[in-house]
Amino acid sequence: MTIIVAPGMRVLAVALWAVSVALVPLAVVGDGSPWLAPLPSLFIMFFAWAVLWRPRIVLTPEALRIVDVRRESTYAWRRVTDVRTKYGLEVVSSEGVRRTWIATRPTARLGSLRPGGTVRLSVEAAADEVRAMVPAVVEQDGPPPASVTAAPIVHRAHGWSVLALVVLGFVGAMAAAQL
Repeated sequence: MTIIVAPGMRVLAVALWAVSVALVPLAVVGDGSPWLAPLPSLFIMFFAWAVLWRPRIVLTPEALRIVDVRRESTYAWRRVTDVRTKYGLEVVSSEGVRRTWIATRPTARLGSLRPGGTVRLSVEAAADEVRAMVPAVVEQDGPPPASVTAAPIVHRAHGWSVLALVVLGFVGAMAAAQL
């Protein structure tokens, strides 16, 4: 299994987590209500996780899994037809083109998580790793087989996390307005 991430986004997530943790003692020491600072801090922490830490591309022998902010998509390898890098990392399947969150431009810096640490990758090198898993097209001469097993594409929306971002953002902004 290969996991491709954006190390720069993960470093920013860690920095935001440190800032959000530092906000809480500052609010407790200050004159305001000590309960108001944890709400914006909680929003910052959740935002850093959902938007910066969680997005990744997972390559397994069975499927390609793309985890973004809004959803997680799993493509059986037979459904993936190409990987493009003109505008960032884009996966082409029988469903259409899917741009990834971690590489929205061709100059993005990516990394592959390995047992010894993170190996730096360019978008083109990451696309090559994905392309290596895409099966070759099999030419067929004759009628199609009598039974065909469907190769699934599964999309799972991250509805709870998007809802949590909206609610925590609203509550955090209201609490921050009272600080």
